[in-house]
Amino acid sequence: MQSDKLIMVGERLVKKYGTRNPFEIAECLGIIVKECPDFGPLKGMYTIIKRNRFILLNDTLDDDMKRIVCAHEIGHDQLHRDIVKRGVMKEFTLYDMKSKPEYEANIVCSEILLDTEEVLTHIYEDHYTAEEIAQIMHTDINLVVLKVAHLSALGYGLNRQDYKSDFLK
Repeated sequence: MQSDKLIMVGERLVKKYGTRNPFEIAECLGIIVKECPDFGPLKGMYTIIKRNRFILLNDTLDDDMKRIVCAHEIGHDQLHRDIVKRGVMKEFTLYDMKSKPEYEANIVCSEILLDTEEVLTHIYEDHYTAEEIAQIMHTDINLVVLKVAHLSALGYGLNRQDYKSDFLK
């Protein structure tokens, strides 16, 4: 899917439901979100069981990471239900840029959680680094870097930054 269409998926959800809270968005979409023990290294997963849509989150994640994983799984719900019907989508590592479905879900996640205007204000007016923006916006630096890279690809005059694709392993 093209980048501008991915952005529209996240923006549409935020506008329609009037929130950037992925748990509220999931509820509005009819997705059941559950925290599960004993997930080991698994961060979360999205599945459909008997036409019921579920996001299952590792209960050992901190609140900020639960928000990120939930928003990422909403991306799969909106974009990849056909893939999920063939099997569960499990998240051991976020920010996997080698997998097209994972990249697409990450872009939707960044659009749900990170307001573009707020990010641009922090960059242009406040002159904050990606790390400072992540702290202020209660998110992960890698999600901020992904958002900046995506904005750069869309024509904003921003410097791309490196991020670790394996930081959650």
